Amino acid sequence: MGTLSGNAIKNTYQGLLKTSDSAALTSSLKVIEDGTGVDSALSLSTTAVKVETLQINTLSEGSSNTVLVWDSSAKTVSKRPLPIFDPITTTVTGASNPTVTIADRAGNSTAIQFAAGNGLSITQSSNVITIGKGSETISTVSASGSLTAADSGKVIYLDATSLGSGRITLPTCAAGLYFKFVLTSDSGTPFKISTSDHSATTDTTNYFYGTVSTISLTDDKTASQRVTSATAAAAEQNYDTLSFDGDSATSGGLVGDVIELFGTSTTAWLVRAVIRTTHTTPSSVAVIGAS
Repeated sequence: MGTLSGNAIKNTYQGLLKTSDSAALTSSLKVIEDGTGVDSALSLSTTAVKVETLQINTLSEGSSNTVLVWDSSAKTVSKRPLPIFDPITTTVTGASNPTVTIADRAGNSTAIQFAAGNGLSITQSSNVITIGKGSETISTVSASGSLTAADSGKVIYLDATSLGSGRITLPTCAAGLYFKFVLTSDSGTPFKISTSDHSATTDTTNYFYGTVSTISLTDDKTASQRVTSATAAAAEQNYDTLSFDGDSATSGGLVGDVIELFGTSTTAWLVRAVIRTTHTTPSSVAVIGAS
């Protein structure tokens, strides 16, 4: 290291450091320059040190798991432990409605669950998640009663013989609701499927529209009924009930017949049905009608 001892000022002042104004340090930062007035990257005050570019060769401790952190508000550098999150682990649990959990070493985790609906099924085995067509939920109805929105999507077996002259009442209509009725016996006595407000004596808010086809089992004859949405909406109380009778010329309803109902809005049930009758001459089909 160089020394000033024995050297004249005129020969060494170039390497001496001083403040930019050659005055004493104050609480304000001053650029430090050499004896010829060349600025350095260092600024000093009585309370702070500033460098334009900071180079650090080594860390005295924790070099493998410590980081220097710059606080831009306080303009300070601090040392903090380096967060280590690896390894990342993934686990899959649950044979049905499986859950995928992703976790890191620090204990942070996110769980993603798969759930089935609308006729789909989801299963998991050996970390393989399989999405496929689910089994239809079956419900059997043999007496008068009301269905709920929770029954939507079910295949409903109708024991028409036991139901007799009974009535099945639907929930309040909503877009996306769906009911599929399958007759498991003949309707020797007329039975009905009605909207939730079928008993009203004035215009109601729920109605049926669509097409019903009736086929004779004893003759090669078919008749259909078609009700448009506009027609039904104009006089709701006249189209709030479906009537089925297995030996009627204007209706039908025998074992194996299928009736489908689709909620297309908050008021409208779309009907799609192909039914049969033992009557020889089906005509003037009136399945969609009043209560």
